[in-house]
Amino acid sequence: MVETQTKNQNIFWLWSDKIDFQKRGDVNYWLPELVILEKSKDFIPLKEVAQIKGGKRVPLGESFTKDGKIPYIRTSDFTKGYIDYSEVKYISEKVFNAIKNYQIYKDEVLISIVGTIGAVAILDRGFERCNFTENAAKVIASGKLNPYYLYSFLISESGQKQLKRLIVGGVQPKLPLYAVEDIRILLPDKNLQEKAERLVKEAFRLRDGAQTDYQKSQRLLNDALSLADIKQEKELAFWRWSDEIDIVARIDPNYYQKYFQEMKSRRGKLKTSKLEKLASLVNYGTVPTSPDAPPELGTPYLTGKNIQPNDLVLDKLDYLYTDTTQGIQDKAIEAGDVVITQMGTVGNAAVMGKEQSGWFFGSFLIRVRPSQGVSPAWLALVINSDFGRQQIQQAMTTATVRTNTDLPTIKGLEIPMIDKKKEKEIVDLYIQSRTKKALSKQKLQEAKEFTESLIKKSKNQT
Repeated sequence: MVETQTKNQNIFWLWSDKIDFQKRGDVNYWLPELVILEKSKDFIPLKEVAQIKGGKRVPLGESFTKDGKIPYIRTSDFTKGYIDYSEVKYISEKVFNAIKNYQIYKDEVLISIVGTIGAVAILDRGFERCNFTENAAKVIASGKLNPYYLYSFLISESGQKQLKRLIVGGVQPKLPLYAVEDIRILLPDKNLQEKAERLVKEAFRLRDGAQTDYQKSQRLLNDALSLADIKQEKELAFWRWSDEIDIVARIDPNYYQKYFQEMKSRRGKLKTSKLEKLASLVNYGTVPTSPDAPPELGTPYLTGKNIQPNDLVLDKLDYLYTDTTQGIQDKAIEAGDVVITQMGTVGNAAVMGKEQSGWFFGSFLIRVRPSQGVSPAWLALVINSDFGRQQIQQAMTTATVRTNTDLPTIKGLEIPMIDKKKEKEIVDLYIQSRTKKALSKQKLQEAKEFTESLIKKSKNQT
């Protein structure tokens, strides 16, 4: 007998004669909502409508190559629910010939089975040849199963819980191929599966559009700042004439890297303005007043992990108890603020939107509030570009074991003052890319919710 488990219920009980301790003794395996799936006739093992196969590692002694033409998908390439093709590595003909029996083809689904277990993606682009890692399984859907519907099922709450449930191993957890075969899926009619497919494909179309717009904005930015032909190559050994070195300012060799000096020379040819002249406020954040507050009782508190170049990562937010924040209202965020990482991964900048208004930011962050008429997006784009990063990196210092920047450096950043029409073109493309990215996430969420509604309806009828 299984007591019914309600949503968010963390305690349940089972009669001991219903638990096979020799099979699995961990609590999560016996969650009632998952045990029900094994008994439901509406949920069938994945192996009945698909084939599951593993990938292959690059042979020992071999590595990726810039000259390779055959893509190799790693689990690190699909941690966000889709394959980041810009990060994919390539292998040579020699390596391909050694692992050619482990290819993946268009519209096949990938599942991470080691490391970040349960990450899911679908190869939505066609490659003549493409290999994938041994740390992933691929699912080849039969004619009865739409691969895009399967993708939406596997990223749903039910799909993710099953993937986590079937993990084995202690020191090195993994998801065996035989376990993937036993995942229970709901197989709705063709029309419903095709609806999920349309939602997923629209999400991917918007994602691709966002990436195209962002990449174009970066090319235009580099052209406008004369950065297109500069290569950042760190010199391991070099020399400089003594009159090129200002030992009063800095004597560490990294400061006099050729790349930094070339960037400084290019910067001198552009009309610039100090950032502090373009801002009404530049200040540090606050230490936590009350860490670990539950979301329902707290106000979001941004830290370094939330700030990426020209982007916000908000899936893991910290919260402060709202009733403890009265004394730090001067650290509250306003829409249009630019927040910059000050320690650790230094110099990442992102623009705050209306949703972040009223949130707080941590002491290892620096907030810039642009003056009226100054584009926050332009400031962020410049700071994240080589133009801005060079200034931050060259002035960067090391505090014990961590590198950091400071207010004087950020205030003193030289911001290029280019033609306003060109600036607007670059900024508009960037904003357009952010809009498409948000819409893509929304469409993917719709696909998940649609699939979860089918699962819930089927469970209620059981």
